[in-house]
Amino acid sequence: MSDPIGAAIVGAGQLGRELAAEYLAAQQRGKVSLLKICDGSIAALGALLITKETSSIKQEMLTQDVHDILDSPDIAIVHIATPTESHYELAEMALGAGKNVLVEKPMTLSSHESYHLVDLAKERGLLIEISHPIRFNRALQVANEMLNGGELGKLYYVKVHWTDQNSFPDEDVTFDLGQDPLDILNLLLGAWPKDVSGVGRAYRNSSAHNDVAYILAEYRDNIFAHIELSWLHPRNVREVTIVGSEGSLKVDCLRQLLVQHSRDASFQIPLTPSNAMMSQIENFADRVVRGDCAIDLTGPRTLETLEAISRSVSERKLTTVANLKYQEILNEIIK
Repeated sequence: MSDPIGAAIVGAGQLGRELAAEYLAAQQRGKVSLLKICDGSIAALGALLITKETSSIKQEMLTQDVHDILDSPDIAIVHIATPTESHYELAEMALGAGKNVLVEKPMTLSSHESYHLVDLAKERGLLIEISHPIRFNRALQVANEMLNGGELGKLYYVKVHWTDQNSFPDEDVTFDLGQDPLDILNLLLGAWPKDVSGVGRAYRNSSAHNDVAYILAEYRDNIFAHIELSWLHPRNVREVTIVGSEGSLKVDCLRQLLVQHSRDASFQIPLTPSNAMMSQIENFADRVVRGDCAIDLTGPRTLETLEAISRSVSERKLTTVANLKYQEILNEIIK
């Protein structure tokens, strides 16, 4: 067995603390070794020492200087969990220092920035990936296996209902909540949408930031998807409904429950829920150990699609998803 790979987290807010707990659990399984956590806030770092799930963290693991991470030869993975506006600079610095990067959603503020990071990782033989633990949700994985096995017959459409009671006045619900639904659709359909259209409304936020959005995405083979996003819904919902000619599946991503509906009956599919966040951490570590630096375009492609949706919402018309940079990268791979 190889030695656990050294990792560090940049960002010690609520998400950073959750990640620290998962890295410590993965460390117990021998996959990674959490060596450093960086944050500019002393209070945020101090909270790690008194939080039950992270109380095993030692004072010497904490730093306010990101260069303590970048300059360490023992750290191979940098997980960025800071506010979005700092993602690009931190990821660029980490790649420049020879680190593999796992970055929280959204990858950057624009698809252009994200594509640049992918190019930089490719040039340096490193791995950069957007955080998408939803792909490791066991209920979704089983639904995908059933879909690929033809159990629903011909696929008709997919509906994703994604809401959160937390809202952000200075952000738009499309970019905040739209990331996971698009990633789920990419997982289930194996493709990105050709065309998108959407409408949005700002009820509590300023007119520049919608807190409710409805999106239609059109795929090949006459398949389409409907996404409903809201910060105003009375409870958190993470549900996916997949409809085909021979029945449908309903996935509750929060509880990791999967129910199959046919013409004659409905029944729950037995499965063992996964720890999606830990699974992603271990999967990324395994790829780094194997030297698997295959280009991952999920981050920039998601942003590119969200940008197209945003244009549709503002212009109130169908928008084709531009993917010129994506095509350039594909052409390069083919060569």
